[in-house]
Amino acid sequence: MAASLSLKNLGLPLIGETISGLLPRVSITVNGQPISERLEELLREKLGQQETQEGSGYGSGLDIGILNAAPKKKPSYSRTRTNYLSPGTKQIKHMTNLVRCPACGHVKRSHFMCMHCFGEIKSFLKGKKKAEKGPEIVPQSNLDPIDEAIIYPGKRISAFEEKVRAKEWVPQREEPLMFNAENIAKKTKKDYLK
Repeated sequence: MAASLSLKNLGLPLIGETISGLLPRVSITVNGQPISERLEELLREKLGQQETQEGSGYGSGLDIGILNAAPKKKPSYSRTRTNYLSPGTKQIKHMTNLVRCPACGHVKRSHFMCMHCFGEIKSFLKGKKKAEKGPEIVPQSNLDPIDEAIIYPGKRISAFEEKVRAKEWVPQREEPLMFNAENIAKKTKKDYLK
C-alpha cells in the first residue's frame, strides 16, 4: 500500500497498483505502535476515496474557474425587459393556449382550472363552512354581574372604567343628510363673474 501511494504521487498509477499487488502488506504504525484493524480499514477506505477523486479529473484545480462561472452583477430591470422585448429568441412568446371556460365563459389557459370558477367555488365552500359552524359563542360572555364577581373575585370595575366602557364621553357625529340635487344652490353667471 505504501509503495502504491508513493508511485501514484510520481504520476504512475497503473504501475503502482500492479506493484502493490506483488508486495506484501505492511501494517500501519504510529510512533512504532500498531493501530487497530478497524482504524487501518478506515484509513484504507479514505485513501481509496482520494484515489478515485484524483482519477475523476473534477477536482484537479485547472477547471474550477470554468465550472463556477457566475455573473458579477444582477442584470437590472430595464436590461431584462429590453432583452425580453427585443427581437430574437429571448422575446416573450404570445400565449396560444387560451380557451373559453365551458362553465362560465371567461378566458382561461387550456388544461388549467378557470380562476373565476375557482373563486366562486371557494367562496361557496367558505359560506357553507360558516353556516355549518354556526355563530361563534364566546365562553362566559352572558354571565350575571353577581356570578362574574364570584368567578373573577379580583376584578372590580370602578366607576371610571364603567364610564369608559359605556363610551358616553365620545362625541356622537350627526348622520349626514341624503344627497339631493335640488338642495344644491345653482350658480348663475353673476356668481362666476365675482
